[in-house]
Amino acid sequence: MKNNVVHFKDLRNAGASTADIRSALGCCLLKVSRGVYSVVSRCEVRAHRYFSRFATDSAWMTYHEEQRDKERSQRRRYEANLKRLQVLHYPHYRAEDTVFGVSAARLHRIGMFDEPDEPVSVFHPASSTKSPELIRRRRIISAEDVCQVEGLRVTSPARTALDLRAELGSAAAFAAMEQVIRRHLLGNDEDLIFKLGYSSHLLDEVPGAVADLFGAPIARLRRGRKVAARLVALASPLSESYAESRAAFNLHLLGLHDFVQQVNIADDGRLLTRLDFLLREDQVALYVDGTQKYVDGGFDVMNKESRQHNRLLAMGYKVLRFKFNEVLDPKTFGQRLFFQAPELRRRCGQPLVP
Repeated sequence: MKNNVVHFKDLRNAGASTADIRSALGCCLLKVSRGVYSVVSRCEVRAHRYFSRFATDSAWMTYHEEQRDKERSQRRRYEANLKRLQVLHYPHYRAEDTVFGVSAARLHRIGMFDEPDEPVSVFHPASSTKSPELIRRRRIISAEDVCQVEGLRVTSPARTALDLRAELGSAAAFAAMEQVIRRHLLGNDEDLIFKLGYSSHLLDEVPGAVADLFGAPIARLRRGRKVAARLVALASPLSESYAESRAAFNLHLLGLHDFVQQVNIADDGRLLTRLDFLLREDQVALYVDGTQKYVDGGFDVMNKESRQHNRLLAMGYKVLRFKFNEVLDPKTFGQRLFFQAPELRRRCGQPLVP
């Protein structure tokens, strides 16, 4: 059992009392949701001996025993995993339930930010119900828009990305679309992608991939087909993070469609750096900074980037860096961009209207 997930009735059947379960919380047992728990450490307390048979994922326990779940660098990923477990192990699904929306995005590991902490969301062809743990909406979904994730019926990754627009807005849906396209063309192993780099023909494959992934699902939408088609037509597999997708979305909002991503810059025949975004005509380079690399690399990373920054300036580039919270707000992003690079205003074409 991955993550040592176990249900209340199974703990009771193993001999644990309600008092035993309650006393183990904060010790060797983690509450995932109502009636769903996870064994997170090896425990010598006699009253907790019933839980050991469910502790088969030793890596999960070591992770908690070393308190890695408390590390700042791990927090967001850890919380996303717990939310995924809540969806995956909800105990009262019906046979025809189909997980959708934010809940489906969690199962597909589609990156989101500040998504609402809501009950599990499912479609059902004939029933609608609501409880603190699950909202069931009556809707018939085409079988072509449904897949399986660890035994659960879930809207496909493409349909999930489209559905996120109604729940989280166009920016989050665009980021999800880019993740779906990226995984379709490049796979899930980001370390391998980084090692191999990007094929020179990658962008030539994007229109066909977009048509295959999103063409039919968009045609089956009840509403919002035109907006969905506009968004997916601008999506790229080259955004390497949620923040980069949001930055790309902001550039399209401003009408700055003519940018390139993941651009290698050479200096005397050696790779100097790779730019997140480049507006070639004006030699404006954009970086979208996450905090994780500074947590991992510390001052060494900062010093390296300072040297790269100075060399780029000497080569004639204007370099702009955006923090995560700045790309989340299109207005702030636009103000900073045009304040530091006012020459870009004349490059603006038809802005994206999401």
